Amino acid sequence: MPDALEPDVHVMGKRLMWSQNTFTDRLNLKWPILQAPMGSLSTPALAAAVSNAGGLGGLGMWGFSAEDAERRIAGFQQLSGGSLNVNYPLWPEPRFTPDVSGPMRARLQAHFDAKGLGAVPEPKGAAGEVSHEHLSMLMRAKPQMVSFHFGLPDQEVINAIKDTGIFIISSATTVAEARMLEQRGVDAIIAQGTEAGGHRGTFTGVDISMQPGLFALLPQVVDAVRVPVIAAGGVADGRTVAAAFVLGASAVQLGTAFLRCEEANVLDAHRAALREPTDACTVVTDVITGRPARYVKNGLIDDLVASELRPLAFPGQLSLTAPLGGTGDRELTALFAGQSAALASDTTAGALVEQLAEATSERLRVFSRS
Repeated sequence: MPDALEPDVHVMGKRLMWSQNTFTDRLNLKWPILQAPMGSLSTPALAAAVSNAGGLGGLGMWGFSAEDAERRIAGFQQLSGGSLNVNYPLWPEPRFTPDVSGPMRARLQAHFDAKGLGAVPEPKGAAGEVSHEHLSMLMRAKPQMVSFHFGLPDQEVINAIKDTGIFIISSATTVAEARMLEQRGVDAIIAQGTEAGGHRGTFTGVDISMQPGLFALLPQVVDAVRVPVIAAGGVADGRTVAAAFVLGASAVQLGTAFLRCEEANVLDAHRAALREPTDACTVVTDVITGRPARYVKNGLIDDLVASELRPLAFPGQLSLTAPLGGTGDRELTALFAGQSAALASDTTAGALVEQLAEATSERLRVFSRS
């Protein structure tokens, strides 16, 4: 029997349901709603609550050893029998030179002195990859999905994951990137509009000023590829979810809205900033981590932008700025957020999925009858 939340939409005499498609069938989802993995900001409890509500929970593996990553997956599996997305951001080995690191460390020293943190540390950071240990772990743990940010790993890694029956997705910020991902064999593509919080998923070096917003990007990607497309960027409530499906999405991915959930691992200063955003409070910059990302603008960003200094290669820049976030000072913390942050509210992950499903169904019901 059709779910009571589903809109009564008819096309060519057939009743259609927005929540049912090949993507949801493949991953056994009740709702095509994905929680963005978001590195250490995600927790097994957050991902499990989303999956238990019928969506797809996600766990970021940035900075976790294979052993710790497996523990995170096991923690999810103890709380949920639903599907799980495990995420790996990829980047090359960073190189640090004194002509870049010296001036940046000198600029940050005043902030460290003000907080009694001592000397700014020497930069550090290794390449982001799916190591042999992580690949072996994935073969054992068998999450339903593995997603990538900043491109894809070597083809051998992709083939090994796909041979295990794991679904693979990655982010595109342009149509050209989407086509490249499809050619490499992904099962679905995240179309990431400029509205999205966190790091830009580009892997071709496209300037942020040339990357389209979701309303422009999504339908063009849908037209350009044959695999399912997941909409990300500015999606925060039933209105924006419904709009994404009208534009051809097979699913949506939300990040900032899930940061307002009690299960997320978010610093108090970050939570406070997310409770009072506006539509014009965020900025995309590379001064915090070394790669372009969207944040709520604060004093640290203003100071580093004004300095006109070149940031260190990702993630070396973050190794210098991260200690400041531990002080609890909102003006010195990396406040990841998207442009629709003001549409979110404090809640639980399960309640958010249910609210999104109900509101989307109602919006599409009204739309189908207008």
